[in-house]
Amino acid sequence: MYRILFITSDPAGKKPLKSGLLEHGFGVSMVETQEFFKESFAPGKADILVIDLERGSVEPHKLCHTIKQDRVLKELPLILLVTEEQLGRLDFSWGVDDYLTLPVSPKRLTERIRFVMWKLNKIEGTNGLKLDDLTMDFERYEVHVDGAPVDLTYKEFELLKFLATHRGRVFSREALLDKVWGYDYYGGTRTVDVHIRRLRSKIETGGRAYLETVRNVGYKFVGGADE
Repeated sequence: MYRILFITSDPAGKKPLKSGLLEHGFGVSMVETQEFFKESFAPGKADILVIDLERGSVEPHKLCHTIKQDRVLKELPLILLVTEEQLGRLDFSWGVDDYLTLPVSPKRLTERIRFVMWKLNKIEGTNGLKLDDLTMDFERYEVHVDGAPVDLTYKEFELLKFLATHRGRVFSREALLDKVWGYDYYGGTRTVDVHIRRLRSKIETGGRAYLETVRNVGYKFVGGADE
């Protein structure tokens, strides 16, 4: 289930969209645009951002810029909901991954969210994945490499799952601590290095590299036929 952070200046008007997304199995946190700019605003866990610009009380470029400056939100894919009039001013350099023109149905928005997540992740990541010789079952917490079971700890599994479902994207150690261990974890970034080293020793036994170190940045997952 994907978790959506829905930012809008018209929460009452967009309530049907929220209800429709919930019915389609998404988790939805709706935040009013002005609340987003308050210093006390702290986003919960989210997988994708949806921003409604129909009654935008803030300039779109300013809102997108603020998001891309946030250490948590900047990694998330972004979908804009815009009016026909706003199309001519839409600029993908703001960090936009996709857009829909209003009005839009919950079904249509659901389709675009799933497409964007598939496009970025390059897998059907609902219940599991299979890339090369690596297979993960998200419901059973099982991992197999070349058909053989691999014994992972809970955090090793969650770290591998996060990187594998964001294949090809580089994440810093700090970002991985936030995404996998949570905001309340106060350990050092060396924890990430230790878990990566353990994962490599367990899943890269056949000479196939899945976890790549990006010098002075962090780590990414590599694998799949189109790498």
